[in-house]
Amino acid sequence: MTQNEAVSHWQKRAAAELKGARALFEQKDPELYGEVLFHCHLALELGLKAQYILKKDTAAPFTHDLNELANLLERNRGQEESADFEEITNFAILSRYGDEKWFSTNATVKNAEKWLQKTEKILSDFSPA
Repeated sequence: MTQNEAVSHWQKRAAAELKGARALFEQKDPELYGEVLFHCHLALELGLKAQYILKKDTAAPFTHDLNELANLLERNRGQEESADFEEITNFAILSRYGDEKWFSTNATVKNAEKWLQKTEKILSDFSPA
């Protein structure tokens, strides 16, 4: 697989994860909002990894930490994006392992909708391969 094919693959996977997050959100099922957060994180992770391959011309690193990926890309970003990436990275972990209190407080329609919008915006900002 060429680097361009790898970039295209990761970009398609990112788009598919975002599509999955949207489909889960549209179910309007409170039990699925944690899954929306998880898939938003995964879409961002895959999008950042596509950018990494594109810019560094090498395989993406094995990490799920969005701030680590953004730092490796030397993205010109502010404190807000850093805080956002920390939040959604934590949400991805806790959407899998969080307790009932976490789910009732964080896996909400408000957070799911917010992260769908943020994920769409961030992915749209990435330059095409």
